[in-house]
Amino acid sequence: MSDSFADLAVPPMDRAAPSDLSSAAFGMGCFWGPDALFGALDGVVRTCVGYAGGTTENPTYQAIGDHIETVRVAFDPEQISYDELLRCFWTGHSPTRAPFKRQYQPALFPTTDAQAERARETYQTVADRHDGTLTTEIIEAPSFYRAEPYHQKHSLRHYDALMAPFEALYPDPDAFADSPAAALVNGYVAGHRDPVRLADDRERLGLPAPVLDRLRTVAEQRYD
Repeated sequence: MSDSFADLAVPPMDRAAPSDLSSAAFGMGCFWGPDALFGALDGVVRTCVGYAGGTTENPTYQAIGDHIETVRVAFDPEQISYDELLRCFWTGHSPTRAPFKRQYQPALFPTTDAQAERARETYQTVADRHDGTLTTEIIEAPSFYRAEPYHQKHSLRHYDALMAPFEALYPDPDAFADSPAAALVNGYVAGHRDPVRLADDRERLGLPAPVLDRLRTVAEQRYD
């Protein structure tokens, strides 16, 4: 732990995270990008990458079996709807492109009957707009296995100065992966959130000023 962060408080947005959340999961190819994409959205509270959709027990990255790289999203339905997450999913991948490996298969993993119904309805809507057959699958009620710690918040892990306060706050890798602040910062550094939003996000992130200044610099470089 860095001594400079020994007295750092848990980010306000982590302390205030609601407990009554909905969850959904999505496969969109490599899970690093979707982790950041969903983490940047207002109303998404937590993200976690892992493996789902297969039958292999206790998969790992080196022995993934028939599972799919997946991002699990915990969201506040009062701030963002499942339909909004579905729009992000459908625009975030090519639904007619066949993956070169099973682990990169695009897939929807609805966790409730209502989600399954909307997944099927949007699938048909997207299918009607394409000449080719959709390769996207819908897999209901899958088992989900967390991926190894080094896969969690992968974009953020490229920046030591931004990772340092989180490593000090969350020595437990699962706690780090579940941090709402880490999800949001990961979205910023991957270029999925407008850096002007930092004016409003600074207080709830609660990170030291030099860290926030570095975050702004990175976000401005990455945002398209």
